[in-house]
Amino acid sequence: MQFPPAQAAAGVLLLVFETIQKVEANRDGCYRLAERCLAILMDIRDHMMDRWDSAPPSLIKALSKFEGTLQSIHDFMKQEAQLKWSVRLMRKASVELALKQYHAALDDAARSFQIATLINIHLAVEDANARSKASKTAHAGEVEGGSSNRVSTLPLPPYTSEPVAMSDVENLCSSPSPESATVHGSFTGTGTRSTISSISSSYEILSNGSMDSDLSVVSEMEDYRITEHHGFPQYHQSQFHMKGKSRIKSGWWAGGIEGDLEGRKSLMLRYEGGRRDAMKRWMRDVKALQNVYHPNLPQMIGYSNDETPTPFILLANVQTRLPQAMLLDAIKNASLAECTQLLLRFYRDTLDAALYLQRQRSLSDSKLQDYVEHADYRIDAQQTVVMGLPPPEVDNFESWRNYGLGDSIRNIYLHILPNRGYAREPVDARNQIETVERQVKISHLAVLARALLPGTDDLEVVKKRLQRVVSAEDEEDEEAEPAHMSLRQIRKAAFAAELEHEPWHRNTVPPHKFSVGDLGYLPQSCDDWNDFVVLCNVLQEGTFNLDTFNHATGRQGTWANHFYERQDITPFELPGGINAWPVVVPPEAEHDVYVFQETVASRLNQAWSYLLNAGTALAQHHNVKPEQLILVTRVGTEQRFKVRDLRKIQYWPASTTTQSHRPMGGFSGHQQHGFPGHFGHQHFGTGAGMPVHGQDLSPRMLYLFTSSDKHYQAHFSDKPFPTPLRAGEKPAELNPHAIKCFAYPNGTYGFLDYVQLHAEDFAD
Repeated sequence: MQFPPAQAAAGVLLLVFETIQKVEANRDGCYRLAERCLAILMDIRDHMMDRWDSAPPSLIKALSKFEGTLQSIHDFMKQEAQLKWSVRLMRKASVELALKQYHAALDDAARSFQIATLINIHLAVEDANARSKASKTAHAGEVEGGSSNRVSTLPLPPYTSEPVAMSDVENLCSSPSPESATVHGSFTGTGTRSTISSISSSYEILSNGSMDSDLSVVSEMEDYRITEHHGFPQYHQSQFHMKGKSRIKSGWWAGGIEGDLEGRKSLMLRYEGGRRDAMKRWMRDVKALQNVYHPNLPQMIGYSNDETPTPFILLANVQTRLPQAMLLDAIKNASLAECTQLLLRFYRDTLDAALYLQRQRSLSDSKLQDYVEHADYRIDAQQTVVMGLPPPEVDNFESWRNYGLGDSIRNIYLHILPNRGYAREPVDARNQIETVERQVKISHLAVLARALLPGTDDLEVVKKRLQRVVSAEDEEDEEAEPAHMSLRQIRKAAFAAELEHEPWHRNTVPPHKFSVGDLGYLPQSCDDWNDFVVLCNVLQEGTFNLDTFNHATGRQGTWANHFYERQDITPFELPGGINAWPVVVPPEAEHDVYVFQETVASRLNQAWSYLLNAGTALAQHHNVKPEQLILVTRVGTEQRFKVRDLRKIQYWPASTTTQSHRPMGGFSGHQQHGFPGHFGHQHFGTGAGMPVHGQDLSPRMLYLFTSSDKHYQAHFSDKPFPTPLRAGEKPAELNPHAIKCFAYPNGTYGFLDYVQLHAEDFAD
């Protein structure tokens, strides 16, 4: 080629082809990429044949950027060629993704040629119109239709030292369209050729006087230009040297590529998709990030210039990963106290960033929660949580909530826990994947997170609680690093802030075996509470005072219209701690009755604090480990009963009217019992016919008597008061023949709550 900028690009492309000879894995993909570069270069040569001297500066600039892209491709292939064949084979997927990214870069280069050409044509048209007006003023008396051979002297091209004379616009735009050269090889760059050939066709469109539609493209691009840069520099994609591939697949950070920008590590976020939609999203994010600066929000260092076909932004946040990944790494390698402080720091920083964003953008409380709940969070190289921007559709949300910002942030970080912040017991026997030690650690972290992460609507209360728990540094030194706190200190700070710790819960234990205040342990590697060893009862011995109260609830349920319907039952209390439960039983009904009776410790933090303070001494006294000690804080029973009405309802047949089957003077005996074909037993809800008159369809009223005393025998009665019983006497059972009803117990189950600390709570 006789054109110096094109010669430089061609020289780099020759180096690319030479390097491919040394590549074995992905050689076909490399050839396709190189042949596509060759196709672009050949098209440029064909369209600019014998017209290099009139090449506009924008074309030279586009060729320079294309040369930079070729140089990046050459460097990449040279690096891959130097690796061992086995290493390249292991990185096959990474290489293929990099090739796709370079294909996208070539698309950008091709589009940049087209955009640059359209802009030059637009400027040429304006210059021609201006000269035409000046010519008419100077030659007002000339014969109409005369031609003018005006010559305008243009500035010297950067690659020549002689003046260049350019003819009028008509001669400039009348450009031949030679056929594109055929590129040797199996790859045909259809998309690239169609883009490059549009450069030539643009000249023909101008000469035919139909350029308005093409100029509208340029006008539309101008609508999405950033006019106020606020000191942020603009870059072209060729100035960014990619390293590796994107590991982020979804969310605002999706497709983020790490690389070097002028010797500085940065992250590029490209806005793919349709041109209009991509530019809208890009402009929205650029304008948002221009006006925010917070360590926990994305740090923008620049963005794409107007000549870049695929818009992008550049961020200082590199080596990012999900908060889940960092938390899992901490669970594996750090202490439970450090994991807890990490979660608290995530919460505090997110709250601070959210309130800053609300002030900067004048967001309502509801819109702020929309932003927080739909944002994507990453952890950067400085171990800082960064809240990404929410998707554009969030701007159009209209939402209402009955909880505040504290709850929104709390739920975000509870859900990143491996158990999503929910743990019933320290160890789940059904979990065969995690080790016991890891399960205990995760479960305690979930309980601590639920207690320590504030969920109140009062943000001032939230800040005070975080200040008490997160760190113990001097409040006047705002830049001081948080002091390391042990797990014991964190718990005591939580107790001082009156943050309630939830207890562990066991829903299957022997009924009536345990009492509130029981202190004991389970043998090592044992999960059967039948083997629970009770050491003492701290309430009965008087070593610990814990307020308790009794509570009883009940409900009855039955199947109706293919649904299981439940209804609460309210008891009335009788002397001696007896509860009477009224149970209404319609004809043919079959009900399940559930009664829950429990004794509960009123202030759980007292139990946690007692075990934390006295655990070491109690463990030494009973020769067990302090983390094995279990203090029961709630005991209860679930009693189940079955009630079945024995009455059968007789219905008139659906095909027979009441009048035709109603005898004078009432019903006869055989009609009341029904005959086949005339009367029969049908269930409620069938709609077959009306019930036969004269039947007893009134609901039965039964009374169930229960007590939390394990020696009391629960029983049914048709009277609202229990019959006094002598010692050892059993209550009378219902007579089903008299009341047409069965009622009997269907099982009794026990449950309890307890507190148990972690071994780290007792570490020195």
